[in-house]
Amino acid sequence: MKTFARISLFLIALLIICPQAGSAAFPFQQGETIRFQIKVFNIEVGYQDMTFLGETTLNGRRALHAIAVTKSLDSIRSMFNYSLHDVNEVWMDPDTLLPLRVTRDIQEGTWTDKVAIDMDQAGKTARYTDKRTPDGVIIPLRGATLDLLSLIYFVRAEQTRPGSAIDADYIVDNKQGVNKTRIIARKGDVISLSGTKVPTLWYEQEGGQGVKVRMTDDDKRIPLSITVGTFKVYGYTIDIVGSLAKYNKG
Repeated sequence: MKTFARISLFLIALLIICPQAGSAAFPFQQGETIRFQIKVFNIEVGYQDMTFLGETTLNGRRALHAIAVTKSLDSIRSMFNYSLHDVNEVWMDPDTLLPLRVTRDIQEGTWTDKVAIDMDQAGKTARYTDKRTPDGVIIPLRGATLDLLSLIYFVRAEQTRPGSAIDADYIVDNKQGVNKTRIIARKGDVISLSGTKVPTLWYEQEGGQGVKVRMTDDDKRIPLSITVGTFKVYGYTIDIVGSLAKYNKG
């Protein structure tokens, strides 16, 4: 009995000291939805709703599922005869938040496509498929690799302090492989939210699409803005900026 009691106490101690896989408390929960106002050249062109759908299964393994739906404004469609409706989804490892699968349902003007990227982070390979390459293209990975949507959840879950850096590659669209990148954490300004002073953090990606995520430096770590350097014209990078418009914690 004494031996059994010691073993039981030892197991209880392990459960207290070592949390079970996937039990880490993230600063987001199932049902959280964030709406961003999308601007280009400081002109509002659309919006994006980013939702954390919570735990699911992917090919028999646990995964965390998130979706981002981006739409252009009706005024943009009327003015330029152009509409955008993109649906990006990611399934992430519940322990590392590295993406396991990324899908993109693209409708940009007359261009439509369905993209799927299945990523074997341990095996350092990814299979990229779209309508032009239905059999897929194998992309070698060098290390931990993120896409845009998983990058946002990844940095939100990190407890990195200003001045620290995270080495994480970034998978590139159009089957171009990966870019070697670093994500630098910097201290941001203190802002006022609903009359409360809130410190902020900046996460800036060196390389990749030069993604910048500004978030509250508190237990919620709510993204306040996301900037993505999307394309270049005459040597100038055109940034798309999403600013927090509405937050529902779920």
